Formats: sequence, C-alpha cells, structure tokens
Amino acid sequence: MDSSIAMVISIFVILALIRLKINISISIFIGALILGLLTMGFESFIRIAFIISSLSTIKIVVIVLLAFTLGYSMEYFKLLEKLALSTQNMVGSFSVAVLPALLGFLPMPGGALISAVMIKDLVKEYNINPDVATYINHWFRHLWVPVWPLFPSFIIALAVVEVNYITVIEATYPITIASIVVGLYFIRNLKIKFKWNSNDFKQIIFSLYPLILITSLVLFVRLDLFVTLLLSLLILFIHKRPNFNDLKVIFKKTIDVKLIILVMAVMSFKGLIEETNAALTFFNHLNAANIPIPLAAFLLSFMIGFATGIEMSYTSIALPLLTAFTGISTTFTAQNFMLVIAAGFLGVMVSPLHLCLVLTTEYYNADLRRVYSYLNPSILIVITIVSIVYLMFLRV
Repeated sequence: MDSSIAMVISIFVILALIRLKINISISIFIGALILGLLTMGFESFIRIAFIISSLSTIKIVVIVLLAFTLGYSMEYFKLLEKLALSTQNMVGSFSVAVLPALLGFLPMPGGALISAVMIKDLVKEYNINPDVATYINHWFRHLWVPVWPLFPSFIIALAVVEVNYITVIEATYPITIASIVVGLYFIRNLKIKFKWNSNDFKQIIFSLYPLILITSLVLFVRLDLFVTLLLSLLILFIHKRPNFNDLKVIFKKTIDVKLIILVMAVMSFKGLIEETNAALTFFNHLNAANIPIPLAAFLLSFMIGFATGIEMSYTSIALPLLTAFTGISTTFTAQNFMLVIAAGFLGVMVSPLHLCLVLTTEYYNADLRRVYSYLNPSILIVITIVSIVYLMFLRV
C-alpha cells in the first residue's frame, strides 16, 4: 500500500482508539503496527523490536526518567514549593503561567510534567479547572521551542539550512510572539499582581539552581543533556543528602512502566514513518494534486509534527525534504522557513502523541477532549497570525 495512505490510516486509527479511551501507549503501538503491516508486512515486527531496543530510544527513556526524578526530587525536598510560593508572592495567580514558561527554557522529553507538579497546589488554590490547567501548562511550557537554541529541533534546523542561530531566530520569532499573545489572551482572567521582593527573588534563584545548572552546562559548556541531568541530580542529592527511604519514595514515583511503554510506542511510530518514506510520498501526492507549494510544505510539516508528537521530527524529517522551498545558506528564505517551522511546531503542540500533553492530561486527570476546546482555537489563531506575517513578507 502507498505509505502516505498507510500513515493517514494509522493516524485515524490512533485517534479513534484514544476516543474510545484505549490507553494511549497501546493506541500508538497499534497505529505503528498498522503502518508497518500495510507497508512492510511482518518485517515491521522486527523493525519495531529494533527501534525499541536501539540506543537512541533507551537514551530517551532514561532522560525522561531522569527528568521526572529531578522534578519529583525538587518537589520532595520542597524546592518547588518554595519556588511556587515566591513566584506567587511576586506575580499572584499569574504564576501558574510563569512557572511553566520559566521551565520552558529547559528542553527535555515530557518536561511539562515537572512544571505540572510545580503548579499543582496553585491550581487547587485558585480553583483552576483541570482542563484549563492542562492547557496553561502545556502551552506556556513550549513558548520558546521555535527560538531557543538549546532545543534539539532548533539545532537540527541549523544544520539543515546551514545558517547561524541568529538568522533562524530572526525568521522564527513571530511564532513565539504569536504564541505568547494567544496564551495571554486565553488566560486574561489571571490577574498579574507584580510585587518586587528581593528575598522572594533570591528564593526563586535558589529554588531553580538545579535547572540553572543544567541550562548553564548545556548552553556554555555544551554538555549532553543526559550528562547534565545526571550531574544536576547528583549535586541535588549531595546537597540534600537523602537516605534510603527518601530515595525509595522518589524512585517509586518516577519509575513508571506506562511511561516507558509510551516513549517506546512514540519512537516506534516515528521510526516507521522515516523508514517507509511516508512523509516524502505524502508531499509528492500534494505536489501532483497541484496544491500550492507553500500550502503543501505547511501540510507536510504539520502532518509530521502531528503524527509523531516530537519536536525533532519536523526538522529532521520534513525540513530536509523542503530545502528547495526554504533555501539553504545564501539562498535561505526567512518567511518560507518560518512557515515550515510554525507548521511542525503547531502540529506537535496539537498532537495527541505529544508526551507533554498526554502526561499533563493524565497528571491533572483532565478530559483531553475538553483540553482541545482551548488548544484548537489557540493553534488556529497562531496559524492565522503566522500566515499574515508570511504574506506581509512576500509583499516586501
């Protein structure tokens, strides 16, 4: 079967299973199997086994577990409680958006769960609906993805289009500005009550020191994220000196079999999309149908982001296929690049396979369908703003 048709079928199956309240991990695995069986036959079982056991998948699983261990350790040692309190003192209820935005500078798979843990008491205090809390945490956690050089998707994009990071930021900043504006609009009822207090500010810095350490090591020392997470966690443990019972409580919370299966399922689906060339076939069909190239590029990048739920997917799969559209090096075209990145970013943001969205929804016991009642309009507004900016660029 045509791989692009198989990809579309598998996506619809995943969405249908999720709607039937089948576990997200099982739904994605079934979707991956359908994609594989329709394109590769029974060989897909071997490919999935290879992907699951690959070093890259294992590393992502470990990074996710380390990230959660760090988050829960910061919670267990009351760092998050102090951070939340100091932030709340300075900006009031608006802190439920500020805290995810602060942690958004630290890229990590499923990282929204850390901020979800941080603001859970504030969500209860201000009686914020679980669906709204999920939207706020998910949206503000990802504001910086298009412009922050620490994100793997950003780094891959640099390598593909062969320009420096300033050039990329100059092309993609409208996406982040639009996302900020839309996010602020949807939380306009959260009143900002700014009150400067040096002690609160110092407490915020102290509470964030494990994350500040990670960001510094990644940005300035250029250490691998796995190493920096491990080092930061080790320093935190040396500082707090947890006993055996402390570690038992922390690891009992962070070693989650369902989470491990979920990561493996997402990686399997992503890997099969790459191996079956479903993305390239999909783009070729769009071209053959005489669909305008900008629209075809947007749809391809959006589809890849939506299908995988991983930021790296649209820069590592879609972007290399679209360099004739975006240009590289001296032929780089900012508005075309912005369109491709915006499409992939928004596809990931609205994807039910996005670990951050799924994990936050589960953490707050929210209804994913109601979360989409906030998420979908936000995505559409950002798409509208980006489209306007794109057309303005064309007229210049």
